[in-house]
Amino acid sequence: MESVNAQWAGAFTIINDSDGWQQFRRLDSELFMPPATDGLEERARMCAGIHATWTATSGHLVIEAEGPEDGSPFDVLVNGVLRHRVSGAGRVSHDLDLGSMPQQSTVQLWLPQYGFLRVLEVSLKGEDVHVAGGSGKRWITYGSSITQCRQADGPSEAWPAVVARQYGWQLQSLGFGGECQLDPAAESTICQLPADFISLCLGINTYNVAAFSGRTFASQVLGFLSAIRRAHPEVPIAVISPVLSLPREEAPNAVGWTLADYRKAVADVVRLVRERGDTRTHLLIGEGVFTPAEAAVLMPDTLHPNNAGYRLMADRLGPQLAAVANAHG
Repeated sequence: MESVNAQWAGAFTIINDSDGWQQFRRLDSELFMPPATDGLEERARMCAGIHATWTATSGHLVIEAEGPEDGSPFDVLVNGVLRHRVSGAGRVSHDLDLGSMPQQSTVQLWLPQYGFLRVLEVSLKGEDVHVAGGSGKRWITYGSSITQCRQADGPSEAWPAVVARQYGWQLQSLGFGGECQLDPAAESTICQLPADFISLCLGINTYNVAAFSGRTFASQVLGFLSAIRRAHPEVPIAVISPVLSLPREEAPNAVGWTLADYRKAVADVVRLVRERGDTRTHLLIGEGVFTPAEAAVLMPDTLHPNNAGYRLMADRLGPQLAAVANAHG
């Protein structure tokens, strides 16, 4: 019987301490500016999108880890089907029997998408166990809590995880609840990471905290997008404007802008860069992801989709993202 440790995908850096614990970071920390970026740094320590993949014929998955009491669970998939969902709250020790599987089955572990986690051991023990290397397009997706997906029942049901599995893409999820503010740390990270396709979902966090006004928002989006384009000159980029949030559509925030204003500004930036010749940048209209009636049902707090809402997001955004990803060869 072989025992093969996890090899993680989806982290920017992995920190190994002297006691053998692993911690994960999804952003380059060089451009954090405490205390202003403390919230972003906290979200970047969470494991949204981080996962490990093996092939095996049988086995036990061992998880020794520690997370917060309000943390999300671990998801274990076998050949794309959820086999186990287990707690990530507190100090946890799981030995999960995967039973007998078809030869060279794919086993995937998704780490909790919400809550700071540290890992002491994750290994698959069984017959014919091998680490499965990444294949498919390398996809970076940046956004807010609607990309981090705390409200999903488990990490494999976050909409980026669903889309990545459906299209066979290698996911790098940069979803940061409340902290999608076009920070230099996020820009630098996206510029450094290898990518075949990038998506950026922009506007809702800026509306909520009035981080940028009518004078500054479009310019900031343009600068962020331009830096990424310089780093990735040939990579298709999909810019997703904010999805519906019914109470915020026409309600001015502290700088006098509505969510509809931020959505229009995102569209204006994409139109401008395309007029200047960047035909590899595309706009996906977030307003069309849910109808108003669907938003009223699928967004119980008027801001975040529930699990069914994230599934519908994957169903509707997936084909649009795939069309952009494949549009340029």
